[in-house]
Amino acid sequence: MPKFLQIGELAKQTGLSIRTLRYYDEIGLLVPSHRTEAEYRLYSEADIARLQHILSLRQLGFALKEIRECLENPAFSLPNVINLHLARLQEQMAVSQSLFTKLSTLAQQLQTSQAVLVDDLLQIMENLTMTQQYLTQEQHDLLEARLKEGTNEGRTEWLNFLEQARSHMAQGRDFNDPEVRHMALQFRDTIRGFVGGDLQLYEALMQVYQNEGAEAASWGTLDAPTFDYMLKAIAILSVREEMVGFSLNRLTPESREVLIQGQECVRELHLNVFGAEALLLGLLAVETSLAAQALNNQGVDLIIAQNLCQKLLANTKIPSNAQNLWQKLLAKYNVSDRKIPSDTKIPPEIPFTPRVRRVMKLAAEQAEQQSHDQITPQHLLLGLLQEGEMAGGMAMRVLQECAVDCQKLKQQLSSI
Repeated sequence: MPKFLQIGELAKQTGLSIRTLRYYDEIGLLVPSHRTEAEYRLYSEADIARLQHILSLRQLGFALKEIRECLENPAFSLPNVINLHLARLQEQMAVSQSLFTKLSTLAQQLQTSQAVLVDDLLQIMENLTMTQQYLTQEQHDLLEARLKEGTNEGRTEWLNFLEQARSHMAQGRDFNDPEVRHMALQFRDTIRGFVGGDLQLYEALMQVYQNEGAEAASWGTLDAPTFDYMLKAIAILSVREEMVGFSLNRLTPESREVLIQGQECVRELHLNVFGAEALLLGLLAVETSLAAQALNNQGVDLIIAQNLCQKLLANTKIPSNAQNLWQKLLAKYNVSDRKIPSDTKIPPEIPFTPRVRRVMKLAAEQAEQQSHDQITPQHLLLGLLQEGEMAGGMAMRVLQECAVDCQKLKQQLSSI
């Protein structure tokens, strides 16, 4: 007769909590094969084997969602997973042996001479115990080599970066501030470069961070408050990119400068939204870009475009059916006429309009069509022209006032 275990017995014999087993049941990861008339869970031998399968995958670093997929994959059968688990344990034993050897050597040096300072010994021990229990020996050696490869110039840049980050944090700068966003992009690029795009290495370092703290995860290069501040900045940046519909990391440095210059142009016009006209002005402000040069060749420059934007804004007529709403808005914001006072407070981060978000998506599509990994100012201008042909808008009116041949401009940009 087959033997069944109730949930309490299974928890006691495996060392798992009853809450964990219930959670596995709730998410469908480990559903007991039988239940009593009183609805008590009963686990069969097959259920216990599946639990072993789950625990081995957990020890190998798989998330619960990934474990569910692995259980349905023949390549991750229980014998195969146990073999992988054994291999991981052998790696950990090798790391432990390496640690034992290093500490034995240091102990002998301390016994025979005073050449090794106790502080140095403690630092080495802390570094080894905090990182090698999460990293394989190969990963540990790789990161150590990368730290040693850094040039003096690179270290100076890193110190300047940290000083800037701490300054932003001390000032309480908004995470949506363009400079903070740029700093988050830099830090994200630094992390990606440090791990060399290795997802397993990144996850191992995040385990160090979660369990041992920021200083251990950064090998002593970052204090906890700064590290946490930067991670928050990256998280908020990622959410923003998701809402915008594309990753700012895909922009070339020139394209990022286009957005920064566009923000400045918006402030000069005393507007509080980043529309297509702001993107056009930003493209013209970065004079070295091919997009700006193409526009210049058709008789458009930044001064001309700014004057036209100011003229169009001053002459914008409010539709009669919107007059009441407009008056309510004026009263709400204490503005007496169409012109916004120069001392009006403009937020540090001026949000994109839906139209600009569409332009960004179209620019990303242009880059993909041309097999480019990153979005250049040319792609931004192509997206602007494509969106403008469908919806018009102030940016297109500026180009029309300058008698720009948009079809010719698109052909020129596509051939670059």
